[in-house]
Amino acid sequence: MPKMLKINYEARMNRLRRRLVNGIGEYLGALVLLISIAALSSLFIYAYSYLLSAPYFEIKETSVRGLKELTEKDILTLAEIKPGQNILAVNVDVLERRVAANPWIKNVYVGREFPNRLVVDVRERTPIALVKQASDFYLMDSDGSVFKKLAKGDEVDLAIITGINVQDKTKSKLLSDTLSLFKVFSGSNLYSFLGAISEAHIDEVFGLSLLTDKGLYLKMGMDDFERKLRKLALVMNDMEKRGINNSSLTVDLGDAAKITIQQKNALGRTQQNKNGKQYRI
Repeated sequence: MPKMLKINYEARMNRLRRRLVNGIGEYLGALVLLISIAALSSLFIYAYSYLLSAPYFEIKETSVRGLKELTEKDILTLAEIKPGQNILAVNVDVLERRVAANPWIKNVYVGREFPNRLVVDVRERTPIALVKQASDFYLMDSDGSVFKKLAKGDEVDLAIITGINVQDKTKSKLLSDTLSLFKVFSGSNLYSFLGAISEAHIDEVFGLSLLTDKGLYLKMGMDDFERKLRKLALVMNDMEKRGINNSSLTVDLGDAAKITIQQKNALGRTQQNKNGKQYRI
């Protein structure tokens, strides 16, 4: 064989041997990697199964926080936590959905405190008014959400709102302003001279009307409610100084610059004085 051909032949054979060795090395490396992955996976599955069955992680206590209207028993019944259940086996998302099914629940968070304590942190809705619809009453929270039909077991003492539809998912500005006014009444004594709101009627044309437990009928108009009530406070204070009875009054606050007050008779009807006493501030 000519010398040149022999050199080329040997070079090709060397390349083939190198490729074969490299291929075998890569194959063995991939095989080792797969075996390692399988071994680690098996070890992980075994360890996880062991932890799920370990008595050390069995739930010993379930702490329920944030309750006002509901009881701990109510929450635990909804959660359906099984006795001796492993804390790692609890599906917190499913548990949260179960608890949130109660209409009183606004938000719920379920957390684990290792090794054996489960925490259910709830935020209940705060009813601010009753909404009358036909012959039924519904609870409304401070966000304007009607969340529950009033039942016999619901012990509430709230103002009644009329003039709105509970099926209406959109919240008007007038309703929002009314709820804001309710919060002011319940959160301070600024308007204690008016008494507590017993009923509120919302009309998208004529505005808000309020009836208080002191027999005051307030025609609030469409907006600027707090400023109008601050002016009314000055008028009522002046009437008290003059010895004028400031109960059983119809007060027109539609025009913030002019407050019209009419005395009602014993039957609760406004006296036949159409203009009434006018106060300008």
